[in-house]
Amino acid sequence: MHIKGNTIYTWYRDVLSQFAQEGGQSVHANDVEFIARQGKEVIEVPIFKEDNFGEKMTIDEKLIGEDYYTIMCNRETGKIAMAGKSVTFSEIEKIFQKHSSVTGVVKSITRDLSSLYEKVCTNIFSKSVQVADKFHVIRNLMEAHQSIRIRYRQKEFEKRRTALKEFKATEQQRLQECERLGKDFKPNKFHYKEERYKNGETALELLARSRYLLFKFNHQWTEKQKKRAKVLFELYPEIEHAYDHSCQFRDFLSNKNIGMGYLQTDQLLHDWYEKVEESQIDEMLNFKSLVESHQGFIINYFIEGETNALAEGINSKIQQFSSSNQGTRDRDFFFFRLANYYS
Repeated sequence: MHIKGNTIYTWYRDVLSQFAQEGGQSVHANDVEFIARQGKEVIEVPIFKEDNFGEKMTIDEKLIGEDYYTIMCNRETGKIAMAGKSVTFSEIEKIFQKHSSVTGVVKSITRDLSSLYEKVCTNIFSKSVQVADKFHVIRNLMEAHQSIRIRYRQKEFEKRRTALKEFKATEQQRLQECERLGKDFKPNKFHYKEERYKNGETALELLARSRYLLFKFNHQWTEKQKKRAKVLFELYPEIEHAYDHSCQFRDFLSNKNIGMGYLQTDQLLHDWYEKVEESQIDEMLNFKSLVESHQGFIINYFIEGETNALAEGINSKIQQFSSSNQGTRDRDFFFFRLANYYS
């Protein structure tokens, strides 16, 4: 129809939607003002719907524009209950002091492993059971495992760098010798010879292409991945040990163990701790330490198998919403529409 997109956007905002009639005031209705050392400050709370708070909630952070927001969703209805422009405990506490009635409603809350949301759940939602999100735990596990592969890849790059340094030193000696003898100097081209293994790949290629097979269980590998994994594990036994520990932990945190008693899960977890201790792989020891510090919240997953998947889904929807609606430059209208769609 030969109408500019910005024109349609303006018509929609100022005429077709109710934003102009309401003046966008509802977006700032729940903002929290407080007195700080620098004077009066305001915490923006573009969405706060008390009716959307229920027994099962999720809490997570989301980058919107250039600012981080704390977002709480109802796991049963899928609706956003709160979106506040803050990732500090004192400010989040001030938001819920204004709406203290909702804190007693929540019976369970899923979250990531950040110390911020642990403090929020412990101090503000003290009556709720905290569940460490399974997918955040697994993500930390895979990052630990992949970092071992990356470490070995960097060592291979270091070998290449050392060979280049030696080549340059040799060329410099040749240049000086040619100048002393009055001969023409013809520079040689650097060539780094790499060994090719059984599957036809060099060490660098092998380490780069093994990234995705390490995310899978071995029964999910293709024939090519099986050959690659065999060569990889022969060359780097440490990666194989870490892969075994990774698969064991993922099997422990699988759906089949939901409903298992606390003593059984605790015993399985301590058996895994012992195996990791025996391997003495730094990256896996770091992950083990993370699990130990959140052990009680991780084991709570086995009560009902609760996860933060809904919060991650909302984050994804917000991202898609932002991408398809001219971003978040008009922040008030963005949250006005977000509230209408998702809360």
